Amino acid sequence: MPRKPQRRNSDKRKALTAILLFTLSFQLLPTIIGQEEEKKVLLVELNDNISPAFAEHVSAAVDELSSGNYAAMLITLDTFGGLVDSMFQIVESIQQSPVPVLGYVFPEGKHAFSAGTYILLSTDLAAMAPFTTIGSAQPVGATGPINDTKVINALVEKMVTLAKIHGRNETQAARFITHNDNLGPEEAQRLGIIEILAANPRELLEKANGQTVNTISGEMTIQVSGLSIVKFDRSLRVSVLNIISNPLLAGIFISVGFLAIFLGLSSPGFGAEIAGVVLLLLGLIGQGFNVNYGAMALMGIGVALLVFELYTPGFAVAGIGGIITLAIGTTLFITQPPGPVLVAREHLEATVRIALIIVAGFGALFGVVIYKVFKVVRMKKTYPTSPSGEGRAIEEISSTKTGYIILGGEYWKARSDQDISEGQTVFVIGSEDGVLIVTLREKVAQKVRSD
Repeated sequence: MPRKPQRRNSDKRKALTAILLFTLSFQLLPTIIGQEEEKKVLLVELNDNISPAFAEHVSAAVDELSSGNYAAMLITLDTFGGLVDSMFQIVESIQQSPVPVLGYVFPEGKHAFSAGTYILLSTDLAAMAPFTTIGSAQPVGATGPINDTKVINALVEKMVTLAKIHGRNETQAARFITHNDNLGPEEAQRLGIIEILAANPRELLEKANGQTVNTISGEMTIQVSGLSIVKFDRSLRVSVLNIISNPLLAGIFISVGFLAIFLGLSSPGFGAEIAGVVLLLLGLIGQGFNVNYGAMALMGIGVALLVFELYTPGFAVAGIGGIITLAIGTTLFITQPPGPVLVAREHLEATVRIALIIVAGFGALFGVVIYKVFKVVRMKKTYPTSPSGEGRAIEEISSTKTGYIILGGEYWKARSDQDISEGQTVFVIGSEDGVLIVTLREKVAQKVRSD
C-alpha cells in the first residue's frame, strides 16, 4: 500500500517528460522544416573550349542536383565553341536536370559562339549580359566551314527543336547556322531568342524568380529569390581533361605520338614506341575518345613499364615513365567509373587523392632507388694492387694449383710454392698478374726468427 503514491509520482513524471518533449519538438519543427527547405543555386562555368572535360563537368553537376539541395542550376557561357559530340552531351545533361536550368552569357563583353549558342538555347531560361554576343553556329571541319546538306540539315533541325521546346524564335534559331547570324543581347531579346537581359547573376535571379518556363519534362516555376549561389568546382579528372582537350595540344600529342611510334618501330630499344602510344592515347582522349577506356589503357601501360623496369633494371627511364603514366590513368579513371555506382562524388575524389598519394609514394621510393643506383654507378672502383695481411684458404692451394682465399671479407685468387690445405691461415707476401702469392703463417714466423 505505501508504494502506490510513489508509483503515481513516477507516472506523473513520465507524463510530464513526454509533454515537454512533444512541446520542444513542436517548437523546433518550423526550424527543421526551414532548414530542409533552404536551397541554393548551383553555378557551372563554361569558360573555355567546349570539350569532353566540360561534358563531364555538366554531367557531374546534374548528378549533384539530384541531392535535392538546389532550386536551379545557372550555367555561365564564355566560349568560341567546341566539339559537336561534347556539345550534344551537355545538351542531354541539361535536359535531364530535375530543376530549371538558366543559361547566361557572362561576363559583360564576352560571347557564346557556335556550340555555346546551342547550349544557351537548350537551357530553360536564356539570358545575356550587356555587350555580349551569340551566333555563328555553322559547323567547321579541318578544311573550313562544312556545307554538306546532310550535316547542316541535321544541326538546323536540332537547333529549331531546342527553340521549339522553350517557345523561342525557330526561324532565327535556324539562321544561326544557315546564315551565321550574330546577335547582341537587345536584339536577341527582341527576336525572342533570350528572355532576360541582366548585368550580373544576382540581377538575373531576381528577374527570373517566379517565371514559368517550358522544359522537356513540362512546365516549371523558378523560385530563386534571395537564394545563395554555390559554384560547382571542377574535379581533378575534369581539370586534367581540360588541359589535354585543348585542340592545339591534342593535335600535337597525336602528331608527335605517330612520329614516336614510327621511330620506335624503326629503331627499337629506346622506348619511343611506348611514349608514342601514350601520347596518341592522350591526344585521342582530348579529341573525344572514351575517357574510361583510354584511362584503363594508360594504367595498363604504366603497370607494364614498372614490371619491365623491375625485371630489366637500367637507367630507370621505364620506371619513371610507368609512374607518370599510371598516375595520369588513375586520375582520369577513378573519379568517373565506367558504370553507375552508389558512391558520392566527394568519396570518388577522396579515392583518387589516396590513389595518387600511393603512386607518389612509390614514385618517391623509386626515386631513392634510382639515386642510389646512380651513386653506385658513378662511384670510382678502386682495387688494391697488392693487398697485405692474413687470410684463410677456402680450398687447396699448391705450386701447380691456384685457389681462393678470404682476405678482408673478399675473395682473392692465390697461389703458393708450398701445399696449403683448406682452412689454413695464410699470409700474403706478394702478387703477380692479379694473383696473390701466399705462404703459411708458420713459415712467415720462422723466417722472422731466422732474420
